Amino acid sequence: MTIGRGLWTFVGALVVLLLVVSWSWSQSSGKMKTAAVVGKETISDAEWVAALKQKYGQQVLQEMINRKVVFQEAERQGITADPKMLEKELAQIRESYGSENDRDFEQALMRQAGTTIEALTQEITYQWLLRELATQEISVTEEQIQTFYNNNPERFTQPLQVRLWQIVVASKQEADVVVKELKQGANFQTLAKERSIDSLTAASGGDMGWISLEKSDLPDDAKAMLADLSKGKNSSPVKQDDQYVIYHVAERREAKQTAFDQVKDDLRREMAFAQVESLDTFMERLRESVGVEINGQMPH
Repeated sequence: MTIGRGLWTFVGALVVLLLVVSWSWSQSSGKMKTAAVVGKETISDAEWVAALKQKYGQQVLQEMINRKVVFQEAERQGITADPKMLEKELAQIRESYGSENDRDFEQALMRQAGTTIEALTQEITYQWLLRELATQEISVTEEQIQTFYNNNPERFTQPLQVRLWQIVVASKQEADVVVKELKQGANFQTLAKERSIDSLTAASGGDMGWISLEKSDLPDDAKAMLADLSKGKNSSPVKQDDQYVIYHVAERREAKQTAFDQVKDDLRREMAFAQVESLDTFMERLRESVGVEINGQMPH
């Protein structure tokens, strides 16, 4: 599983999972409380849950069943998720959120996705086990993997990335003053908080996070300057529209090619999974194998 696929799969399934959590929380309450008050009328938790169940009930139930089936079948066959894979996926997702430690990551996940590291780990594990089960009988040769690797070099090239801070000001005169103060030893982040007019980054000291210069929407002259700027250095003022920007390169990740041996296992799984004829058909067979009853009847 690659980070792109893993992350988007997680986001897609998250909608369903949040509905399940909402229902479980409501149903476990000692009393069914009021969910909302509209004028003189109220909407109870019971009404809310009933509406959710009517609209999304079958979808959520099937998803819950599928998850139980996959985990039970994987346990029966002795298939477990690779701890190194879990660590790698979590590290890459944490990085995509711009979090430097688990505490920041947990807060970012809760704020932006309404979930936890534990739930995310469970989702990654589920997707891993599902792929392993679905591709057990599919063979991909080393030659096929090597050919794919050779034919898709852009997928395995990590472009130059820089961790940027910025100070945005309204005029060249202001930019020159900022540059002078920086040369005199002023702290970049402090100046960004005091002087920058960029509403998105000023409060965080100008932190723009990790930027891939090749894919960014920065002006070409800014890209060229930053590509040559060493770690810890500040740029000259760069004119952007009616503003001027001073950049600071906090960290650099040089462009590099990912070696075949580093990705071949992930590629083997990806290529095998692409050959699965129908995931719905596979899940249907898996449910029949494990045994599922819905309201006392076997599902269709």
